[in-house]
Amino acid sequence: MSGRGKQQGVALVTALLVVALAVAAAVAMAMRSQTDIRRTSAVFERDLSRQIALGGEKMILQMLERVDGPDELVWDTCRSPTLPFMVDGVRLQATVENMQCRYNLNALGGADETEQGYFAQLVDRVGTESGASMPSGAQLALAVSDWMNPETDDPSYRLDEPPRLSGNRPMLVASELNSVVGMTSEAWTALAPYVTAYPGQASPIDMQRASELIQDVFNGRAASEQSPWFMRLELVAEFGERRFFQCSLLDAPNGVVVLREQTACEP
Repeated sequence: MSGRGKQQGVALVTALLVVALAVAAAVAMAMRSQTDIRRTSAVFERDLSRQIALGGEKMILQMLERVDGPDELVWDTCRSPTLPFMVDGVRLQATVENMQCRYNLNALGGADETEQGYFAQLVDRVGTESGASMPSGAQLALAVSDWMNPETDDPSYRLDEPPRLSGNRPMLVASELNSVVGMTSEAWTALAPYVTAYPGQASPIDMQRASELIQDVFNGRAASEQSPWFMRLELVAEFGERRFFQCSLLDAPNGVVVLREQTACEP
């Protein structure tokens, strides 16, 4: 090949490399743009769903403020049917659950032997009927009371790896029970539908709507002087195939949001 032919070959290869680099850069830019668009769309949908969920939460609070306790609700079960809304083209589903149908774990904070005994019965009954491997109800009742007591700290927590301390405060959510010594994931799965956590040491039980197991355990228990009424609200906003969740604990009579989480509610 002549010198001129070699130069033309080099020029052609160089041109092809330049074109390939340009195409690769263009493809990378396009892919980056698509990623940015999807990311922006996801952020927009998340923020919009949050605002819509807050609006749905306010609507439910206003509805609950107009009734004088769970007896005046239009449904006669612990958990409402799904309440559908449509806001700005976004489908919103709301479900509310009466927490008087569950046992408030914070009732064990400073509880006497009688109150601990009721919780112990609940744990043992759940284990018997579910077949799940459960810790001793009596031992778990003591462990939960100790977990919330700021003046005590079971040394078993300091022996964990890494070492830790007990809560030394009331529980914010029922799943904190998983942190108490003696609990297992199997025990939590079985017990979760029967327990909750809300402010205060009262735990009134709705003996008309609660499950048969709850009614059997707490039948004959003296009525609480305080009857706080908390409802748990789960909201689901749907954007096509995307679903965004919000779980709120509501102080129904006072129209107050006690706790709000951007996640599905616990079992």
